Amino acid sequence: MEEALLHEVFGVDKTYRSTGTELKHGGVFVSVEPTEALFVCPKCQSSEIVRKGRRTRRIQTLPIGFHPVYLEVAVPRCRCKACQHLFEIAPLFARPTRTTRKR
Repeated sequence: MEEALLHEVFGVDKTYRSTGTELKHGGVFVSVEPTEALFVCPKCQSSEIVRKGRRTRRIQTLPIGFHPVYLEVAVPRCRCKACQHLFEIAPLFARPTRTTRKR
């Protein structure tokens, strides 16, 4: 049920999975992390990488009733063993749809 809600209602890609749900401070917090399929170097396409920590990104999504819903996405930092490229696996569903220009 939780995975279907995550993918169908909130529009999260199936390369992410839910690790837990909490109710705190009047809101619903859903923890999300990438699956192993995303751990590929963007520079050389190697799958041999080393994880070098992570940060959590909080994204507000559609409310459930009067409760706000937040996705707490784990953004891992990785280093490729083959080319030593350092990169983060940013969530695909949280990229901006529009770009703005500075005037």
